[in-house]
Amino acid sequence: MNQSDKKDQKSNISFQQVGWGFLAIIAVLFVVLNSDKAEMNLIFVQPKLPLFFLVITSMLIGFLLAKLTGRRKKDDPPMQH
Repeated sequence: MNQSDKKDQKSNISFQQVGWGFLAIIAVLFVVLNSDKAEMNLIFVQPKLPLFFLVITSMLIGFLLAKLTGRRKKDDPPMQH
């Protein structure tokens, strides 16, 4: 294989695949570094769960609340009372 053949070959790895790989590494590090048990105070129980589970659960609840309540866009007319 000569030099010009090497230039003609393209990499089979896309930028998106590299990005997902980077996010996967970050996610694994997040889980490993936050694997300590933490106590969660609920109404009737106090389970000890891994810290990463509590953080991810809190983020999901916040995301769902944001989706449910919505946000007005700049183009939307003001609400009439």
